Order: sequence, then structure tokens, then C-alpha cells
Amino acid sequence: MEADPLAQLRDIHLPADISWWPLAPGWWALIIMLGLMVGWAISKAFKRYRANLYRRQALAKLEQIEKTSANSNLLTEVFATLKQTANIAYPNQHYSSLSIDKFIVFLQDSCPHSIFTDLPENLDSALYSSDQQQIKTLNLTVLASAKTWINVHRREAPQ
Repeated sequence: MEADPLAQLRDIHLPADISWWPLAPGWWALIIMLGLMVGWAISKAFKRYRANLYRRQALAKLEQIEKTSANSNLLTEVFATLKQTANIAYPNQHYSSLSIDKFIVFLQDSCPHSIFTDLPENLDSALYSSDQQQIKTLNLTVLASAKTWINVHRREAPQ
């Protein structure tokens, strides 16, 4: 008697599942590249944060001036803050030693936005005017322009 040939068949055995560990060399290269890129991005962001410290300090000083100064000396303090900021942003350029009119021209040239456009022709007389409404308007204009300049001026020296 002949045995049934189908009885001798065995089940198909599948190979073991592919392990995810250890990683292939391509994955290691990708992980290393990604780590280097993240490290570079963090380093760049940190340097940018530290480089803009003077901007944050100047804006904080302007906020303090706005809250505590009287109308009469607000403009003087704002321009002093702007000159300090210009000294930090443009070292060895000595823009802070310019007259007020030339300093305003420098501020306008170094900013991509239109600032200090609504100032009176004779700023010196407006600074010492007794007209409270004119002083208040001038204070608001100068303060807004100063904040704009501090936020968006270019660090390269204007031509």
C-alpha cells in the first residue's frame, strides 16, 4: 500500500521579521546630518538672540521713558536712547556725535521704513516750545518713529 503523498507535506515557514535594530548605515548618516542641522539652527538662533539684546534693552528703556518722563524732557531722553543704540549698532562710526538734524537723517537712511517724516522744520524751536499740544504730538511722533527704528534698522552702515 502506497502512502498518501500529501501527508508528507509540511507547512510553509516564514522567515523571522526584520529587526529595526541595528540601523542601516544610511539611517545613521541621516541621523547625524539631521543632528548637525538642528545644532546649526539652534546656534544661529542663539547668536541672533544675543546680537539683538541691545534692541530689546533700548525698547525697554523707551517704554520706561514713556511711562515716567514728563512731556518736557521726553524728547531729550528718547534721542539719548537712540544715540546709545546707534553707538552699539554701529561701533566706531560715531553717529551719536552728529547734530540733531544730521542724526535724524542718519536714522532715516539706516531704516527701510519711513520714519521721522512729520517733524517740524525747526526742531530746536519745537523742542523748547511752550505749546503743550505741539509738544504732545511731537512726543508721540518721535516715540513711534524711535520704536520703529530700533525694531527694523539695518546693522550695516548706511552709504
